[in-house]
Amino acid sequence: MYRYLTPAAPAIPIMLLVVVSFDSRLQAGQSADALAAIKKLGGSVRPLKDNGNEWEVEFHLQGRELTDKGLTHVAALNNVVSLNLRDTKITSAGLVHLKNLTTLRLLHLERTKVGDDGIENLAGLVNLEYLNLYGTNVTDKSLEHLTRLKKLNRLYVWETKVTDAGVAKLAKSLPELRIVRGVDLAKLPATTVKTASKAPVLQKWIAASDEKPPKSKLGVNITVVFENKASIPVKLFWISYGGELKQYGELAPGAMRRQNSYSQATWLITDGNDTPLGYFITTADQEALAVIPNQKK
Repeated sequence: MYRYLTPAAPAIPIMLLVVVSFDSRLQAGQSADALAAIKKLGGSVRPLKDNGNEWEVEFHLQGRELTDKGLTHVAALNNVVSLNLRDTKITSAGLVHLKNLTTLRLLHLERTKVGDDGIENLAGLVNLEYLNLYGTNVTDKSLEHLTRLKKLNRLYVWETKVTDAGVAKLAKSLPELRIVRGVDLAKLPATTVKTASKAPVLQKWIAASDEKPPKSKLGVNITVVFENKASIPVKLFWISYGGELKQYGELAPGAMRRQNSYSQATWLITDGNDTPLGYFITTADQEALAVIPNQKK
């Protein structure tokens, strides 16, 4: 009787399997350590709904004390696609930790101490689609580093040191890129309201008092429908991020105005003599309705 013996598996493949298994456990352990460190710093880490292997990391709410050193933990994560560092204490030096996050698609750097030396570390983030540099120290030199980012379709450079020439040069290199340089709402024409495709969200009217209205904060682009139910003409002022008043229109009694705005914007309403009547702080992330009530005599 013959006995058939199953040949032993070659030694090298077994060794390879062991190495692969060890590497997987090592990477998992490193990711777990990074997640714990990010949360300890006040950061938020969430997997994307459509892909549990991709991460969204945010520090702009409770992690604003984040410094350059803390970015080492973000760099230790695989597949970070969205990173919000707005209002944190990072500097140009810290962006070196982001240079290998090639899966990154959205990056918020608003109101940080980032400048040209830091932006050059982003030149290899070829999947980047959105970059917000509002209130940073960047100049036209930073824009030169972005020319390799062929997927970039939205760039915000409000209150920076970029020039018309620098923006024009970048726009020529990336013709599909939308570059937003400021919040000059007057350049977007207001239209008379006729019908709305979706009911706007009613905004709270705050009557004028001794308390000064707050400055506007950065938000998303929305439309506000102003309706004047007062018996007098009124003026419409936007309170800028620096606290300056910028007039955008006047409304006759019963008139309506469709105005480009941003969520978290403060709109001051005055009478014809610039006496404050009240204000609105836009809270909706969609079309908003701001009704100016009749004033008691």
